[in-house]
Amino acid sequence: MYLRVLRVSAMPFNTQVWVVDEPDCFTIYIDKKLITKPGAVALQQILRTTATGWRRIDNDTVYRTLRAVTG
Repeated sequence: MYLRVLRVSAMPFNTQVWVVDEPDCFTIYIDKKLITKPGAVALQQILRTTATGWRRIDNDTVYRTLRAVTG
């Protein structure tokens, strides 16, 4: 799986962090106000070293938890 961290200048609805999980790519968008370019590169490198051990959990418990947290 490919993982990338991107700094963006504008996000809708005052969102500061947005994650897109696709089958072959995991992308984290972070508002530029929250992270520097070196910080984004470091975070990307850290996450890439651990991503090999990640696994997707697609079941009802996960979706119920996400709905409870995000509304």
